[in-house]
Amino acid sequence: MMRTRLTRDLFDWENIDLITVGTFAALIRVSTYLITICGGGMNPIAFILKNIMITGLLVVLCHKVSRPGVLTLYMLVNYLFSLALTGNMPISVPTLIICALLADLIICYGSRVHRNSAILAGVLFYKLSSVSVGFAWQFLVVREDPRLMLMPLAIVMIGSIGYILGLPVGMKLLKELRHAGIVRN
Repeated sequence: MMRTRLTRDLFDWENIDLITVGTFAALIRVSTYLITICGGGMNPIAFILKNIMITGLLVVLCHKVSRPGVLTLYMLVNYLFSLALTGNMPISVPTLIICALLADLIICYGSRVHRNSAILAGVLFYKLSSVSVGFAWQFLVVREDPRLMLMPLAIVMIGSIGYILGLPVGMKLLKELRHAGIVRN
């Protein structure tokens, strides 16, 4: 039975790629906790810096591990960390998997035209769609009084600034890591 290149890339992960995804997931989780703690809690500046860090490191991860499904695997590992550290409920996992799969499709099919733009679009789609899905779940919970969602809406909008600013930061970080020889593709 002949296997296509896509199925080989999806299911034959090398150990170093799996370790890299796990390392980046842990690095993102620890750095966001440190930014939140050192920033004095959830103030707008710390929230924007935290989201810049997440988006920038996701851009580097997608360039370092250039395989289809890297964002989906990152999401699963990140959610396992979140489940172990904070005890989150797994109610949003199916929608987050769909968001990550769609972002991986954007990266996979957009890479045929322009790889950097496809990765930036995929990471931005993943972050904005996963936050939007989380916001929609919360809106369903408080649908009796929609005014309760005004403050979370402001927080989501401030966080979106961090996601957008994180894209050029990720490209600059990627350029420096390539110069250092850490990212080779």
